[in-house]
Amino acid sequence: MNKSFLIRSCFFLATVAGLAALFYLPYRTVKDKTIASFNAEQLLLTRQAAQGIEDVFAMYDQGLRYLAAHSAVVRLDERGRGILQDFYAIHTPVLLSVARTDNAGDLLFRVSNTSAVTPAVLDQAFAKVRPGPEPAVTDIFCGQTMFAAFTAPVFEGDLPAGNLIFLISFEQLVDKFVGPLKASQTRRTWVINRAGIVLDCPNPDHSGAHIDATTDDVQAAALLAIMKKMARGGEGTGAFTFADPQAGGGPPVLNHVVFMPVTLPGGNSWSLAVATPEHQVLANMTRFRNTWLLVSLVALAVVLTMGLFLIRILTLAGEKKKQQRIEDQLVELMEFTPIGIIVYNMDGILQYANRTAREIWQGSTSAVLDGINVFELIHPDYRNFSINRFKDALRGVTSEPAIIKVQLPGNVEKSIETSTAAIDFAGQRCGVTVIQDVTQRLRVEEEQRRLATAIANTNDSIVITNREGTIQYVNPAFTRITGYTREEALGRNPRVLKSGFHDNAFYANMWNTLLRGEVWEGRLINRKKDGSLYNELASISPVRDATGKITHFVAVKRDITHEVELESHLHQAQKMEAIGTLAGGIAHDFNNILGAIIGFTDLSLLQTPADSPIHDNLLHIRNSGRRAADLIQQILTFSRQAADRQKIPVSMAALLTETLKLLRASLPTTIDIQLHLNEPEGWVMADPVQIQQVIMNLCTNAFHAMSEKGGTLTITLERLPLADCRTAPGKTGTACIEMMVEDTGHGIDEAIIERIFDPFFTTKDPGVGTGMGLSVVHGIITDLDGMITVDSGPEGTCFTVLIPESARPALDVTPAAGEPPTGTESILVVDDERDIRETGRMMLEQLGYRVTVCEDPLQALAMIREDGGRFDLMISDQTMPGMTGTELLAEIRRIRPGLPVILCTGFSEQLTEDSARQLGARRLLMKPVSFRRLAEAVRRVLDESAEESSPAS
Repeated sequence: MNKSFLIRSCFFLATVAGLAALFYLPYRTVKDKTIASFNAEQLLLTRQAAQGIEDVFAMYDQGLRYLAAHSAVVRLDERGRGILQDFYAIHTPVLLSVARTDNAGDLLFRVSNTSAVTPAVLDQAFAKVRPGPEPAVTDIFCGQTMFAAFTAPVFEGDLPAGNLIFLISFEQLVDKFVGPLKASQTRRTWVINRAGIVLDCPNPDHSGAHIDATTDDVQAAALLAIMKKMARGGEGTGAFTFADPQAGGGPPVLNHVVFMPVTLPGGNSWSLAVATPEHQVLANMTRFRNTWLLVSLVALAVVLTMGLFLIRILTLAGEKKKQQRIEDQLVELMEFTPIGIIVYNMDGILQYANRTAREIWQGSTSAVLDGINVFELIHPDYRNFSINRFKDALRGVTSEPAIIKVQLPGNVEKSIETSTAAIDFAGQRCGVTVIQDVTQRLRVEEEQRRLATAIANTNDSIVITNREGTIQYVNPAFTRITGYTREEALGRNPRVLKSGFHDNAFYANMWNTLLRGEVWEGRLINRKKDGSLYNELASISPVRDATGKITHFVAVKRDITHEVELESHLHQAQKMEAIGTLAGGIAHDFNNILGAIIGFTDLSLLQTPADSPIHDNLLHIRNSGRRAADLIQQILTFSRQAADRQKIPVSMAALLTETLKLLRASLPTTIDIQLHLNEPEGWVMADPVQIQQVIMNLCTNAFHAMSEKGGTLTITLERLPLADCRTAPGKTGTACIEMMVEDTGHGIDEAIIERIFDPFFTTKDPGVGTGMGLSVVHGIITDLDGMITVDSGPEGTCFTVLIPESARPALDVTPAAGEPPTGTESILVVDDERDIRETGRMMLEQLGYRVTVCEDPLQALAMIREDGGRFDLMISDQTMPGMTGTELLAEIRRIRPGLPVILCTGFSEQLTEDSARQLGARRLLMKPVSFRRLAEAVRRVLDESAEESSPAS
């Protein structure tokens, strides 16, 4: 019994031990293959990172050799400095500084990114640079800052002329190419140079130390051995136990590491290493291990009942399942790799494409890619090249990554960066290619080149500043416009261009707009390097980084000095038109006010005895109102601005008096004005605005001649008899009005006196005059059949203007005899002004009419529609809200054509007596309307309407 139990116990223990062994051995195999697969993937990623760094230095090697041989850089003239500056601007922030030294190592030129590295650190770095006879990359440590110095000798002919130095940010290179290798916080990377110096590692305190001194505190002898292989340029995988001090002093952890050399120009080299804790490498095996343990326990129960034969079957099934699991894990790992991976057989038939590869290949089409020949997708120009690279990979030849073009389904062409190797996949020899879509990157690089060319060749000045306003870039147009060279502008603030014409509030508003993230647009008056002023139209835009923070400002500015001068002349020409528009608006409102004053005064006169003192006062009020109305008409006549202005009788004396009143306020007190009106009126047939323009231009010209020392401006008006006017062109057989404008200024040079009437000829400084004043004066006088002459000397200048005299206009006097006519008809008064409505109602009711008032033209239309025969006459204002008088007239003619209408207006440039009649009105009354004028106009219109409607006799 005991022996049997012992045998059964031993058999049980042996079975358990056998099953435990069966569990452990497959797990160990899967573990080893999982680690091997993971290391293979990490090698691909590390090779890609190493290749990326090598490509960067290859690019800089080409740029360095090209610049070192460029004649402008060798001479280091302004163009050479500009080339170095542009190269630096394109390659920042990776490129921290570009410098040019002489044979003694002294700096001749340097442009640096002082916002990323302080000038002191840059000076320390350049002091450690040791250029050689050939282009080479050296490692430079400045405290905690690491640089890669790329140097090349510069020769002038066969003689050494110094060196060209690129200072490259090691931190930027590591972040760009090594940073993606850190998939999690527990993964660690190392970068070591060929001398065994640590360039980058998990412990920042070890940067710059030799590898022998970096493993003392972590007790990792295996890590030191791997580092020594890396220093010798080795490539491979390994493992070490590592207690990371940065992890808080936890227990040592087994890490799996892959390392890859990075070949640099000049014989230097780096080595990259990526270490991953084993628990992270085997994270995907947890489910497999648990499942296998369960299967083993079940198998134990089955073995105990079915024997060793069933255990053997289960073991074989487990082995097959284990192999499938390994392949599934490999595929799953590749599926989530952020780079494209394709696997194809010896004939090029696609066996597998991971998710990233499918996104690259099928991004613009839904075509099925399974089973296609990958070489048929390659552009014909690159197909043989790719096939040869695949054959080399099968022979174990390592090749550099290359960029090819592929033609994908849907006629889509892309640029792909590829790296090819040979692997065993699904039991057969296959090729594996890592692909990366670089179409957008190449397009961006091409766009950047075009943008740099466009900015350099545009005629607009382009300035880029940082957030504090320090200039970081100017294009050639900036130098052409301002006179400041690129070197003089860089590092300075745009306030160097300030002219003093804008106050602090102007600049404060500009900065507030920009700091709100908005575009500021406006005009600036700035000062060039030579001190001269210029106008520019500027548009300044904020530039944001990926987080939305404003980092820079871009200003696009155009020199509009010439346009401003032309605009100034245009504004001068429009000034009188604006005065006319303003006068018209004032006239309309003021005539309404005068209408109420005169109307109520006339009504009060009718109700006041003639012998009453109040009657006399009312007469004075009415006379004053009429004089005010006459003054409004004079203002309107003086300020007419319509294109079809006609010539009317104009009093030169009156225009001189009014114009000199305007000029007196604008002229300095050092200039004395003397007016001699030897002719009290001086009537001429002319446009009053043009005559006023002649007077102002001649007086302004005289003022400029006396602006420095002052003097006397004398204007004389004479009437010359016909016998003295024979020299005037286009003689009309009448006497002439002579106007002389004299000044005591510096006079006109005899060399140019013949050209003073030429258009755009001026001797004034830019911005002071346009050269159009005297030419306009000459044109106006010639159009009036007159003439203008000039007499100038050291004591001053005298302009003499002769204009044919016209007859004095007859006064429009209508005698007011007898009582005003009356009537009993019904009249509708439409006006939006309450006082005008009330005045009209009271005057018409005083005359015996039945009056209805209305302030809204739409309401008036409704009343006429409801009872068309109620009214015998309508009196309407022209300017009303919602509908004008002429629009109301048109509606009434459609509803009741026979209703007579009288229009009233205080001012209208378009409406005249003739145009009002053409529109259908019987009369046009200009406000203010007196009692008698209103009575006579109403009675005349009603009588005419009655005659037209009565049957023919």
